[in-house]
Amino acid sequence: MQSSQVFGKFGWGAMVALLLVIGAQHHASAQGRELSTADRVAMLYAPQLNFTRNGDPLIRLGILEGEEQVEFTPSEPIRVMPQGPGGPEIDLPGDTTYTVTMSNGRAGRYKHWVVVDRVAVDQRERVDGVLGQWEGRGMMPRTFEVGGLFAVRGKVFDSRVILVCVGGANTFEEAQSLRRRLEAQFGINGSVHSERLEFPGGTLTLSARGLDVSIRHDDVLWVSARRGREESIRYTVPGIKKSYNAGAETRRYTGELIFASDKNGKVAVINNLGAERVLKGTVPSEIYASAPQGALRAQAIAARNNIFAAIGVRNLADPYMLRADVYDQVYGGIDNEDPRTNEAVDATHGEVMLAGNRIVDAVYSSNAAGFTENNETVWDAEPWPHLRGRPDAPAGDVPEAFKDGITEENIEAFLASDFPAYSKTAPVSSARLYRWTREVEASQAQSWLAERGEDIGRIRHAEVISRGVSGRVIRLRLQGERGEAVVERELNVRRLFGGLRSGLFVMEMEKGRDGFVRTFSFRGGGFGHGVGMCQTGAIGMASQGKTHREILTHYYRGIDVTKLY
Repeated sequence: MQSSQVFGKFGWGAMVALLLVIGAQHHASAQGRELSTADRVAMLYAPQLNFTRNGDPLIRLGILEGEEQVEFTPSEPIRVMPQGPGGPEIDLPGDTTYTVTMSNGRAGRYKHWVVVDRVAVDQRERVDGVLGQWEGRGMMPRTFEVGGLFAVRGKVFDSRVILVCVGGANTFEEAQSLRRRLEAQFGINGSVHSERLEFPGGTLTLSARGLDVSIRHDDVLWVSARRGREESIRYTVPGIKKSYNAGAETRRYTGELIFASDKNGKVAVINNLGAERVLKGTVPSEIYASAPQGALRAQAIAARNNIFAAIGVRNLADPYMLRADVYDQVYGGIDNEDPRTNEAVDATHGEVMLAGNRIVDAVYSSNAAGFTENNETVWDAEPWPHLRGRPDAPAGDVPEAFKDGITEENIEAFLASDFPAYSKTAPVSSARLYRWTREVEASQAQSWLAERGEDIGRIRHAEVISRGVSGRVIRLRLQGERGEAVVERELNVRRLFGGLRSGLFVMEMEKGRDGFVRTFSFRGGGFGHGVGMCQTGAIGMASQGKTHREILTHYYRGIDVTKLY
């Protein structure tokens, strides 16, 4: 049985490659060994770094999946490598529309686990306590050590983390349902870790519009430009899904395209390109391209950190390292690039934040409203030393009353204060979110609770039980006609009331004559969870002349900005 087949009429270069394919197959058959699915695709799943000709780490981005067939049009001639780099090659012309179709697709086999906590490997002693906590909640937790020690040009960074998981569902949908329930019940920052038990697969066939060409290979096909043209070629790919279910669009990519099987035996399209080029198509989606260079450079480094913190930790059951959407970081292709953000990426080439040798998980939010938050109060997770809440203003301008934190006693004064917080003075439209008001019907909160199995009926009263260091609500009690409910963690509090901009607020209740709450009125501040870097505040700092290093060390405690490559 042959593992790859090539049909049609080609030029002389392609014919030579055709002979190489046949020769390679003959040799494999003669030796009695045929490459297995695992052999062919293992390199796509391995948590390892390869590099471009310029020494940039190569990142495999999942740009499309779940399709029976996909199209792409390269701007110049391509090389098709059925068995991957280093194997036989088939030369094909550019400016031609190619179609890759999956047949005989086979879904992989998986166990899907809900991640309830993440423990750094240098804090293993915490694991038993976390396991005991979840056993006390009636679960049977299991641990997975993911990530790795990576060496780049003689420098080592550590992304290893121990995932504490529960569930072990047979379907992703079951795991997602459990995740949502645990988020609502315990306030975890949940995600799903898919344990791969068996590879997916299928036969991929590449055909060309207007050409008598058919290239067929099991499980994986690589497409690249001519050597040295990897960042000059443009692949036009239609049907790329927009964020937040906003439809689909055509985007252009560079680097290499890899076609493989996704979890369900459909076509997955992977864009393989250098990390710096990834950032150029990512950073404009994360921050205003018109922002001062200090803020753009800080954002570039934070985004670079998030790439490397994810390698070997996320998407381990997929043939790519990162998803090019909101689940990881939005990568919009080369047409998303902007000269100003490109300048910021180039100016910080290879720079990352490290705490010791650990790669920092650089979380950020839009507007922290004058005070950032501790990570463990927003999410049910271990405290990270670099994610400590603090006043977000020049030290000399922070009123004494707010220096140690925002409490129930001083939150009214904090929301009314006009001290020059960085996110208040920033010259961008997101500064308007520094303070806000909103009204929400009580039925919204009642419905949210009922959907999660806590049907307390009409609401009589609501009260804040506790706040984080920034004043964000992390526990809230509601009393209803059929009982009471306690909502845990900042994100769940925001969801309870229909998606508040943040958990930093005070509220008032308007009741009817029957004593039940009709409307909640909020006076609040900020947009997002408030942990890590405040993007609006970073722009405010940069507007005052602060450098990207000053910005990053302000928002992330105890870190070093280091050139990794």
